Amino acid sequence: MAIRRLATQCVSRLTTSSRLHQPMQQQRCFFMFSASRLGSFKYRHTRTIPEDAVNPLATPTKIDAGTLHIVSVPIGNLKDFSIRALDVLQQVDYIVTTDRPATKTLLDLVHIEAQGRLIHYSRSNRTASKDKLVELLRGGRSMALVCTSGTPCVGDVGSELIREMQSEGVRVSAVPGPCALMCALAVSGVTFSPYESDTPLSTSTSISTSTHAKLSSLTSLHSLRDGSFFFGNMLPESHGARLRILRNVVREANHPCVFYEIPRRLLPVLQDVALVLPRRRVVVAHELTKMNESLHADTADKLLAFYSRQEAYMMLKKGQLVLIIDGPDASETLEHLRREAEKRRRLRRSIAELVGEGRDGGDSGKQVVKPKIQSRRKLLRRKRCQRLIMKIEKEQEKIRMAMKINHTDASKL
Repeated sequence: MAIRRLATQCVSRLTTSSRLHQPMQQQRCFFMFSASRLGSFKYRHTRTIPEDAVNPLATPTKIDAGTLHIVSVPIGNLKDFSIRALDVLQQVDYIVTTDRPATKTLLDLVHIEAQGRLIHYSRSNRTASKDKLVELLRGGRSMALVCTSGTPCVGDVGSELIREMQSEGVRVSAVPGPCALMCALAVSGVTFSPYESDTPLSTSTSISTSTHAKLSSLTSLHSLRDGSFFFGNMLPESHGARLRILRNVVREANHPCVFYEIPRRLLPVLQDVALVLPRRRVVVAHELTKMNESLHADTADKLLAFYSRQEAYMMLKKGQLVLIIDGPDASETLEHLRREAEKRRRLRRSIAELVGEGRDGGDSGKQVVKPKIQSRRKLLRRKRCQRLIMKIEKEQEKIRMAMKINHTDASKL
């Protein structure tokens, strides 16, 4: 009872002193009596929000002079506009865009004045535009770089402008937002986290040793995928170049490969993917975040049969596509490793046969095939001999000239 009375007095004194000397909105601390252990106290901090606190979402974004802002715009749904992006587009002096009519329509939808603020930038006028933009930014103006949809400089001409601005010493700031690449990766489910552990094999089930070893190897091969991906912008227009990319880059990659596509090229691209990678899982994302959003995932053959139908192909009259080719599964990776091991074995066998023929070539009369290392040593020895012979000839020429000069001088005497 004495301990309980002492705790009550301490709490009352601390509370009274805090009320007299500190306002209610500041940080306060008090003792709390614990009933589980008699005589123990807990020290707890309580924090309250001040009455004069400012909501960060209600304050306008500060725009720095002489800064180029990379602003992301929605890829379909206007509600994806961030508050900061709207503030930046509202306050900057100029807006640099690659498509002036589309940007003006977008700004009109969100009630942002675009008259006299849009600057067109493209590959054709990039030299003249760069000088003009650098002059305006050095004069203290602020600018925003936007594209028709999504994040600029991702597979766009804006990346060249960014490099030129950085070389001129202009500050570049990013305003993040929607991106079709990241949205497609998020909804496709093709990326894996490197921190996800594979499900261990159950030891209670009775399986053979070979099957267990095979499953273990498949699990270890499946864990090679570390969550990375490859973004190739757009596949080439020509059929041959597209096949080379699929064979040399996509087939050899151990991670998903993402490409932007347009509707008129979808069927030829799916035909090439079905020819080179018939077992890979392919994801086609169309019109993300829009009313006609669609997502189809299957092998390239089945997707080709689906989009070949008239009613399915009508969905692709316009809009943008994101094509994702998934990485190899465990069985495909194991088969690829077996093929590579077989190639190495054949190469070792052929080298051993060539070396054996080279050793026995003097007796059998066959063509002698010498090892590469010995031929290189002989070539180096021959070059050293040639350099030595040239050096000796130069010394002999010097001696001959000296003797001739001495003989001439002696004849004069």
